[in-house]
Amino acid sequence: MGLQQLKQLFPWYRYSKKLASKIDNPRSCGIFNQEESEARGMFLAQASEGSVETGNIVTLYWLVDKDDGIIVDARFQVFGQSALIGAAESACELLIGKNYEQARRVSSELIDRQARDKSEIPAFPRETFPHLNLVLGAIELAADQCTAIPVAMTYMAPLVPMGGDDGITGGHPGWMDMPIKEKISVIEEVLDRDVRPYIALDAGGVHVLNLLDDKEVIISYSGSCTSCYSSVGTTLSYIQQTLRNKVHPAIVVIPDIEFPQS
Repeated sequence: MGLQQLKQLFPWYRYSKKLASKIDNPRSCGIFNQEESEARGMFLAQASEGSVETGNIVTLYWLVDKDDGIIVDARFQVFGQSALIGAAESACELLIGKNYEQARRVSSELIDRQARDKSEIPAFPRETFPHLNLVLGAIELAADQCTAIPVAMTYMAPLVPMGGDDGITGGHPGWMDMPIKEKISVIEEVLDRDVRPYIALDAGGVHVLNLLDDKEVIISYSGSCTSCYSSVGTTLSYIQQTLRNKVHPAIVVIPDIEFPQS
């Protein structure tokens, strides 16, 4: 991470509109103290990354449930570039409701997706990646403080994305006229963008095995998803509704639980 990269100014026109709004009006900016965490019966995790030399420092404050390791609230303080504010705000939004082990698996791409206007266009300029890495470093340090807390084996799916980037629902244009290979390719793209990054937070994966009658998507799970009850509940519902919104409203997702991927 170069000193000049961290000190560089970034023109606002290169940020997504959503990212610029998060920087202008951060909702998670602030702190938690020990007294407040004790009053709420929570564990306080506090971690900082960065330095005065680079001019960029971020401190994360988590209130963590002592029973299951869930981050019930998250705040941050920042001294530095605007990109660091946006990265910390996006990360805090993403972390609430996740446990600290899931937090460890948050990536710079997932933080970026949290602030995108359009799914295929990054919110953060490439030059801001060192600032994203500072936030990831603080997340790792905060998670290290929580290791004595047991983690519940649960998965909380994110909100199901609606239709296209223009907000119109109804699926992918021309879906019924596509050859099967192209249809599977569209499904894979949606899974890559809207499903797999979130399932990866639980060290799980999903794979497309087949497409039958243009609507039955046969999938298999890998990793922790093979033994998690939500793979036929919350996770399955999230995958199916996402594909219905993004691909075709008649899609049915069927898990092949006898065909786990290694």
